[in-house]
Amino acid sequence: MIQAKKRDFLGENRDFSYLCRRLLKTFGLLKESSTIRILLVWVMLLCIPSLTFALGRNAKYPAVCVTTTNLNVRLSDHANGTIVNTLPKGTPIKVKGLTANGWAQLEDKYMTVYCSADYLEYVKPLDDPAQSKPSSLSGSTSNRSGILYWDIWVWLLYTFIALIVLFIIQKLLLYFFAILSVLFYRLYLIISFPFYVLNALQRYLAKPWRPFYKKNKGDDLDNEKKRQMFELIKIPLYFLLTPLRLLNAAYYNLIVHCCFELFNYTIEVILPANKWEGGSNFVFGIIMIPWRIVKYLVWHGSLTLIESCVWTVIDTFVPALTLYHGTDGDAAECITQGPGRTCSRTWYTGVWNVGGGNFAGNGIYFAPVRSTAYHYGSGSVIVCRVSLGRTLDLGLAPKYVYDQCGHADAIGATEWGLENGYVTGEWWREDCDWWEYCMYDWQNRYNHSWRIRPLYVLDTEAECFQRIPGGMAHWLFRWMAVKDMYDHITRQCSQHIY
Repeated sequence: MIQAKKRDFLGENRDFSYLCRRLLKTFGLLKESSTIRILLVWVMLLCIPSLTFALGRNAKYPAVCVTTTNLNVRLSDHANGTIVNTLPKGTPIKVKGLTANGWAQLEDKYMTVYCSADYLEYVKPLDDPAQSKPSSLSGSTSNRSGILYWDIWVWLLYTFIALIVLFIIQKLLLYFFAILSVLFYRLYLIISFPFYVLNALQRYLAKPWRPFYKKNKGDDLDNEKKRQMFELIKIPLYFLLTPLRLLNAAYYNLIVHCCFELFNYTIEVILPANKWEGGSNFVFGIIMIPWRIVKYLVWHGSLTLIESCVWTVIDTFVPALTLYHGTDGDAAECITQGPGRTCSRTWYTGVWNVGGGNFAGNGIYFAPVRSTAYHYGSGSVIVCRVSLGRTLDLGLAPKYVYDQCGHADAIGATEWGLENGYVTGEWWREDCDWWEYCMYDWQNRYNHSWRIRPLYVLDTEAECFQRIPGGMAHWLFRWMAVKDMYDHITRQCSQHIY
């Protein structure tokens, strides 16, 4: 089944150019922008004075020049010549002409002297010596309006050339990260395989009887006894699997999630998505780089690290699994994105919503393997840490509840599960030969739940990691998530007291 699904994604319709476009779209490299054209026009305009200078320097002598550094004046036109004076930086002088080896010939009252032409700026030709009376070699200053005018043009030229260079560097870095994402995607599949196995091992060892109760046999009384018996067996298994839960929690929260969020934050610094942070204007984006570094790499990076440490502890004591949710690219971005990170600030941002179908109850669906999520997805797969809570084995549920599964809108399974203290339903879909988890979500109850924490998003078409503009929502630092945890703890305490 996995091979067949892979052919669906790697078939004839996915030629190389399509993959490139999909990859560039993922990283925001296909944005229509005239910034580069505007910058090129400005550079061409600003180059006109410099071209005039370059042509006039060899054609018009004597001329007025200005020193660009403290410059030694020598008796001969080579570096070993005797030094007779030193001109301060910014001194205007009269240059009679250039020698064959690139030295400027100066004229003093008593002798002919030389200095290196590499440290002179050409100002203007001296057609009429009476028009310009440059200072003597003593270094006094004179009217420098022409020099200042030229300096302004030079600084403007340098500024816009720097912007062009930064623009090119920005694009090269984005292409680098796009290619790195593809390579890292394949490398990650290899590196994460042992932990993929450990995650599956944690899932199977927590309920080793699962394979024997895929189908409901219809004996409600027997099923109820088995549910009660298995609840007791889970207690020693819980303590035995604590080291395995800690290992999986540390890997997925501290390493995987932090690395991928750092990836998102770095892309945000290079290519901002928020127009108020330079997303719609290249020059403004350059100015806002320090702000984005502080906001994303420092602030959100710190929150991500703190959040990952807290969830590592929570996942160790409140069992969680790494599961997969298939959807399309836009929905994946909307579900996982932090509210207010970009200009779109709708209530859907950072929210899980119940979709259609619901063959095992109303709720948010997850799969324990990627291939199942690929089936439901339309280009993207959200990889999450999910605290399933008390889970109903539908193979051991009452027969009338089980019989509702497999049909659209199996609301009876949701109602019976919630009424009997179950948060999630686990169902073996016989027609497809795979397991599914339905986290019961009555009237979008778990929109901001702490039970579902996205780790990263896969772009299954381009086979790379999907960029989430602004980074993912901090599920630990959201009021609704905190309230949900508080309500959960309160309910648990109330049940134990009464």
